[in-house]
Amino acid sequence: MRMPGLLIVASLAMVALVSSAQARSSAPTTAAEDVRELGKSIEQLHPDPFRSVSRQRFRAEVDALARRAPSSSRNEVLVGVLRIIALLGPRNGHTGLFPGDPANVRPLSLYPLRLYHFADGMYVVGARDRSLVGNRLVAIEGTPVDRVLALVNPLTPADNPTNTRGLAPHYLLTAEVLDGLGVVDGAGPATFTFERPDGQRVDAELTPLHAAQYAAAFADPHHGHNPSSLPFAPRPAYLAGSAKAMWASKVASGRAVVFGFNTVVAPSDSFVRSLTRLVRDAKVRRVVVDVRLNGGGDNTTYGQLTSLLRSPAVNRRGKLYVLIGRATFSAAANFAAELDRDTRAIFVGEPTGGGVETYGDTFPVLLPTLGWNVYIAARYHHRKRGAGDRRLAVGADIRVDLTSAQYFSGRDPVLERALRGL
Repeated sequence: MRMPGLLIVASLAMVALVSSAQARSSAPTTAAEDVRELGKSIEQLHPDPFRSVSRQRFRAEVDALARRAPSSSRNEVLVGVLRIIALLGPRNGHTGLFPGDPANVRPLSLYPLRLYHFADGMYVVGARDRSLVGNRLVAIEGTPVDRVLALVNPLTPADNPTNTRGLAPHYLLTAEVLDGLGVVDGAGPATFTFERPDGQRVDAELTPLHAAQYAAAFADPHHGHNPSSLPFAPRPAYLAGSAKAMWASKVASGRAVVFGFNTVVAPSDSFVRSLTRLVRDAKVRRVVVDVRLNGGGDNTTYGQLTSLLRSPAVNRRGKLYVLIGRATFSAAANFAAELDRDTRAIFVGEPTGGGVETYGDTFPVLLPTLGWNVYIAARYHHRKRGAGDRRLAVGADIRVDLTSAQYFSGRDPVLERALRGL
């Protein structure tokens, strides 16, 4: 998984805390001690671990899992660890144990599919067996997918429900998670049931791949593998442009400019000049900023872009549109929240996966006996409208939910809606 990250600015005191946590993390020799040390590390490193859960309940859950650990399977402990991390509640999409993390000493494994939760169900958008692409996932080992999803959702670290909707299918494909939940037996081959477009149901026995193999099999040209986003495709244009950190072009016979912003990195001076010329063209009636594929980066690098979008030539109601979605996360969500706060932009799509308030700047803590790496956020970020702003996401002024039929036919109803009337 491409780990989202906000700019790390740590004080000497924080470095000392991290060093202390890392020193302790090499000492435990049992799974139970790993669990207890994880609880202590979360309490030490996280800025506000008890915002969504009481100290009493958090410690009780840690203690209960530590006591169960000697008589539980490793994968049952995994589920317990995920559940403890999820107790931190919303705004915590950066804090987690991630299935594709290459830092896991004991790699997790995933079934060779890429899933996306559309408005009309969970569909295969990538697979080693290409014949499965376009099919709707119905069940795993006979358990209906909605039931499996209900078990997985509470284990998924997230800033908000949109973030969960994007990431949960990735955890649903993780063999060790499914074994720990009792959905599959032994994290090995499992029967997946699909419904074809013609309504026929078919079973396929799938064998999980180690995380590195899975990441290689489903890598996109630019993003690697971002499980919340749709994969690279020749159309629509925003997926075809995902190989670039940012791009811009005129559409609608030159009456609109689309700015695809896929990674939060510093734009080159030449790109800023080019974008400025495009958006200030007298013929341009609409400027569309697309951050649907942007999973984050460095949130100190987009100042020139926000300044341009706040300028009088662009910042007019009905001219500036921003396309957002579940993969708009971390620094990209910061960018979207700033535009929401500081411009008259109209937001189209689904709410951002990243929050208006987030806990980021993670530090890794290795659970040495279990062999898994947990990232713990150590800094609070916000781009709120004011002190009373408690939103978990930047919402869509015009909600557009993508269907499987629209995606597989190459349509982009979100952009279509933003360009309507031109």
